[in-house]
Amino acid sequence: MVRKGNYRQASLVIEEAKESTYREKDRVLYYLDLGMLYHWSGEYELSNELLTEAEIAIEELYTASLSKAVASGLLNDNLLDYSGEDYENLYLNVFKALNYIALEDDEAALVEIRKVQIKLNLLEDKYRKDAEAYNQSEDSSGRIVFRESRLHNDALARYIGLLLYRAGGFLDDARIEKEFINSAWETQKQLYYFPKPALPLIEPPDGKKAIVNFLSFSGLSPTKFADTLRVRTGKDMVFLAMTGQSENYVTELIGFNFLVIPNVKEGIHFKVQFPRLSNRSSIVDRIVIKLDGVEHAEFELLESMERLSEEAFKLKQPLSVGKTIIRATLKTAAAEMGKEMTNRELKESGERGAIAAFLTNLIVDIAVEASENADLRISQFFPASAHVAELVLSPGSYHIVIEYWSSNRLIGEVDHGVRDFRSDELNLVESYLLR
Repeated sequence: MVRKGNYRQASLVIEEAKESTYREKDRVLYYLDLGMLYHWSGEYELSNELLTEAEIAIEELYTASLSKAVASGLLNDNLLDYSGEDYENLYLNVFKALNYIALEDDEAALVEIRKVQIKLNLLEDKYRKDAEAYNQSEDSSGRIVFRESRLHNDALARYIGLLLYRAGGFLDDARIEKEFINSAWETQKQLYYFPKPALPLIEPPDGKKAIVNFLSFSGLSPTKFADTLRVRTGKDMVFLAMTGQSENYVTELIGFNFLVIPNVKEGIHFKVQFPRLSNRSSIVDRIVIKLDGVEHAEFELLESMERLSEEAFKLKQPLSVGKTIIRATLKTAAAEMGKEMTNRELKESGERGAIAAFLTNLIVDIAVEASENADLRISQFFPASAHVAELVLSPGSYHIVIEYWSSNRLIGEVDHGVRDFRSDELNLVESYLLR
């Protein structure tokens, strides 16, 4: 339904699934999914209500997790409340800001944009604290590392902030936002690896003209799939490997390729699942603006939101995978000890005992593996890419159509009807085709 643009119909499906599919521990997912669908269907107040509920729940769950660092390490993530991915927590404020702009509350929109940068500034510190809380706990086993953040600046949030400051007459603040956008291309090349788009003017070349900004989203955010690590124990250590991959690959993906776990014996081999992001990249490769039936401009890519999602997800990997490895190692080691004792007792009873020992071992192995399935929960309806364009026009009314192309084939268009643009206000047209 979403890919066909039936956003309201899709939101009804989610509402009906609240009791049957979304459990209490999945409430953040429910708020995010429905909140984003309300945004796409133009129900901006309802969208903000749901996204605010998601933000509050994410904060409450994170605060609670700090006091339960060890307990959370003893349980599979599937058994815990879903507390949101970091990119979900960042982008929900971007879409709350867009909701407020649509509701003509620019001051509230700026508050949401400022929250994005505050959360970015706290991101690395968040996982350092999580790792330290776990490592310093008396009941913890093994030490978990944390990964330094390479995510300090979000061009999409800065771009919207620039537009809001400019519309409010805060031109110095608008210039600062523009400098930060430029800086993103210099300091975060892993995120902004494509040509920088033309950035907004700070003020119009002619005060009588209207500056019109276009923001378009396409594609859908990543989903998750389960990947497998092969684990073998050495003395007081575990070593991680993936079939056909080097140690460096594992280190880049997970954050480490071995862990120190005291009192673990050598020679235990097992597998463990962990979640990986899988992109659902957009098929859109060209977006065109038509005013009164005439092509005026093409959009330029401002942010690969899926790439930022991956970068934010990597920050969490050392902690979540580390806890999983430690938990699985201790469970497997305990199971191995239990199997050894059972084997001795059963084999002493002859052939029937040997068969019983084999079946017992099989059941124990299956039970251990089944308890370590990867947590694949994730929201479904954030976009994959953000594109922008800016036009300087004579004030007045224009019929706006945004065309979406893929390999020289028109795959969709959004008719925004007739819009009136003035020289003394924020003129923002938001469009989207989630394919």
